Amino acid sequence: MKKPEFDINWAKQALKFILAQGRAERYEDWTAIARRSMLNLKELSQASEVLFIKIEDAVTGRIVNPESLVSKQYVNPDLLAVFGKGSDALYFEHPFTTVGKELLELFKNPAGLAVMPVYHEILNGVLILAWDRPFDFNDDFKEFIEACHEKIKESVQLSNLYYSLEEIKVRFNSILQSVPQSIVFIDDSGRNSWINTYASKLFGLKSGNVSPADLSAAMQELRNKTVNRDEIYKKGLELFKSEDKKQDNWKWIFHQPKTFVLNVCCRPTVSENFSGMLWIFDDVTNQYLFDEHMKAINVQLEEKSRLADEQNRAKSEFLANMSHEIRTPMNGVIGMTSLLRNTPLDEEQFDFVESIRLSADALLEIINEILDFSKIESGKLELEEHPFFIHRIIEETYDLLSLKAAEKDIDLLYQIDPEIPSELIGDMTRLRQIVVNLVGNAIKFTPSGEILTSIKLLGRDNYDYQLEFSIRDTGIGIPADKMHKLFNSFSQVDSSTTRKYGGTGLGLAICQRLVERMNGHIWLESEVNKGTTFRFTIMLKVNTDIKQYKQVTTQTDLTGKSVLVIDDNKTNLRILKGHCEMWGMQADIAINGADGIRAISERKYDIVIIDLLMPDKNGVETAKEITDLYGESKPPLVLFSSAGYFPADGHGDRKYFSAIVDKPIKQSYFNKMLLDILGKKVMRVRQDESLRPTSVVPKEGNDLISILVAEDNIINQKIVVKILKGMGYDCDVVANGLEVLSSLKRQHYDMVFMDVQMPEMDGLEATRKLIELYGKESPVVIAMTAGAFEKDKQECLEAGMDDYITKPFDNEIFSRKFKQWKSLVRTL
Repeated sequence: MKKPEFDINWAKQALKFILAQGRAERYEDWTAIARRSMLNLKELSQASEVLFIKIEDAVTGRIVNPESLVSKQYVNPDLLAVFGKGSDALYFEHPFTTVGKELLELFKNPAGLAVMPVYHEILNGVLILAWDRPFDFNDDFKEFIEACHEKIKESVQLSNLYYSLEEIKVRFNSILQSVPQSIVFIDDSGRNSWINTYASKLFGLKSGNVSPADLSAAMQELRNKTVNRDEIYKKGLELFKSEDKKQDNWKWIFHQPKTFVLNVCCRPTVSENFSGMLWIFDDVTNQYLFDEHMKAINVQLEEKSRLADEQNRAKSEFLANMSHEIRTPMNGVIGMTSLLRNTPLDEEQFDFVESIRLSADALLEIINEILDFSKIESGKLELEEHPFFIHRIIEETYDLLSLKAAEKDIDLLYQIDPEIPSELIGDMTRLRQIVVNLVGNAIKFTPSGEILTSIKLLGRDNYDYQLEFSIRDTGIGIPADKMHKLFNSFSQVDSSTTRKYGGTGLGLAICQRLVERMNGHIWLESEVNKGTTFRFTIMLKVNTDIKQYKQVTTQTDLTGKSVLVIDDNKTNLRILKGHCEMWGMQADIAINGADGIRAISERKYDIVIIDLLMPDKNGVETAKEITDLYGESKPPLVLFSSAGYFPADGHGDRKYFSAIVDKPIKQSYFNKMLLDILGKKVMRVRQDESLRPTSVVPKEGNDLISILVAEDNIINQKIVVKILKGMGYDCDVVANGLEVLSSLKRQHYDMVFMDVQMPEMDGLEATRKLIELYGKESPVVIAMTAGAFEKDKQECLEAGMDDYITKPFDNEIFSRKFKQWKSLVRTL
């Protein structure tokens, strides 16, 4: 059948379609685009039918026609597979060889089909035109279809763009309208400005797009109301002259009708075709008022801090002065008492003098505790960092307190974990102060029995060691409901404690603060009438080259030797047995003299250690029986006595012993004693005698050392002169530093005892002058200071003094210091 001829100008038809579609200026729903497109195409192309198959999803396709855009007639989208996935229009003429029967059934009697695929984000499907008569798909017609097809796709794309723009606009407006700041945008072209709701309230304008002229006037009016308008104007000029056009934290401050502060920030907004400025006005009134209030508070705090510093300074000076003023007369009391004790006195007089001495010692202890507590509370206490031997902490404490313990028949014992390095770094003086206080308390509250001080390793991190000290006694104990009071300042368990035992109640408070300064903590465990254990931890450092602590290095001379230890104190037996076994010895123990004698009868021992004070049979009686039984074949016997105690009528009994050793015994001395005795070196001196320093200058050579005493206090002058005279030495006395220098011009002195605080020229200045004048030829200078602070000691050493003595001192302290330096004078 021959195709009819259509005298149609398809180019004009294309123009009509384009005009009929219109220009997309806003978002349009796809159904409106589809309906208009179908109606226009049907009319202009003279098609008999038109429909649109929209792909809803992978399994659903919906048929849409101009008359029923909401059609619910569905087909399988696979019907469209014959058209492929291309975007170009397709044309089909009868007979149809490729179009499926099911698709053709959608039309009444199609003679030709034109298919226009539309694949987009918002619309997927095909638009199909059908003719019920033969139709000529010539080139002009195809160009018409292509033009219409492109217009449809363009309309869909533009509609989608308008939809996206509308969505962005809605979101943008929603965000900017909801933020609590006033936001302003000004176009540089001067044609457009926009403000949000908060800005509209600030400027008195309607939100949204506003006239740039109105907005500029409103901003100018707002600036004119500020109290810092000149500053704002100046900064505004700088802003518009700057290259980046940026400004942050720009404060606009108002005081009418009430204080109101805006923090203003602005940024340029630049795109490819447009530029402008974005302004943000943030209400920071509360923050501003808070900052101003804080500034005022800071000024007040700085002033109060300055006053506090002045008060602390005054407090420190007061403490230093009080320390000096108290210690100076105390030195007279203690010094003169010590001198008086060494004079011929009857029994009643000696009792009076001893009472004065004990009272002075008690008063000095109270003064020291109050001064230490005051230093800690005022933050003036500084810890030192220097190497020290850990065993000296306990040994020096026991040396100091052994006499008090012996008076109450208390055994002083100690153990140190072998894993602890022998030399650590820390403040030995303050650590010893803690141990002295705790051991002193243990002695005070223990009628009899033993006190065991232990040090064990809790953990380590490289060169940082955590140690736990424990001081266990067998004393009266502390009730559980009273323990919480112990570490409070000026507090004791109850008032009867103060009346019976004395004390300020500051000792444990000071210990607690010192322990905390050493990164540790302190606590206690106690049971009434069974005893108390104080424990505290501290952190100390160790040098990388320090070896692990060995209580005493194992000696091959002791390896394999046998020893018997006889003592009624089980703790002491355990400790001594552990030492001996560590040194390679075979150690047995006995808890009384009878068991010890029985052990000797069963085995031959290389050496026997016997405690003096034991029930039933004491150490001397045990030694006599051993001597009677074995005669010259008996093993060497060593007697442990308490702080030099030996029966007054038993001097003849010393012959039974190879050595008499005071308790508590030091491990190093114990080891040396064993080596000496088992090496056939008989020792008949006590521990304290063997270690006591002796003068290298014989008495008849006393005139070889010349001494000058510089002291302005007459009583203290007498004390020093008397102490030196009691040791067989003469001295010259002056009253101030100027007299020291004058005296040294007249003659040479080997040693100068220099008071620190003297009129006209103090001891520090005199020492500096002395070193300046004589250099290496300067005499040994020993400071005598009533200052108890660490800075006082440091000042003495920095001035060039060789050593110092803290007042008050007694004969023993002064003598020990003098003998120490006298032995070095001739070698300096």
